[in-house]
Amino acid sequence: GAAEQPDADSGSATAEDPVAAAESAAEAAGATPEGKKYADEVATAFGRDQGKSIQFCAREVRRPELSDFHVFVRVSAVGEVEEALVKPNTNLAACLRGKLKGWKVSAPPLADSWVSVHVKLKTK
Repeated sequence: GAAEQPDADSGSATAEDPVAAAESAAEAAGATPEGKKYADEVATAFGRDQGKSIQFCAREVRRPELSDFHVFVRVSAVGEVEEALVKPNTNLAACLRGKLKGWKVSAPPLADSWVSVHVKLKTK
């Protein structure tokens, strides 16, 4: 992981890890009743809308890593994904991440809400 970010200095924690920041924001949002309800909506929509993207990525990526991962999406006031992050950054997750920007979901309770979706990959 660290090799892809040559500017990340392992000794200093000056720049907050964007994934950690997104994760804590998503957790905070999910702690409210409306935030939790919204996260459930997004998770349902994810399963409905992104299954094909996951299948596409599984074919596209050489030797896809089929471990579960979390997707964090930042949703604008009108319900459009503006930013997506994944953890851990497996090759499959990274492929999917590139397809999530611009994905339309329902409008969040608060603009620029981070939402976490736990992606479980059924390994056969």
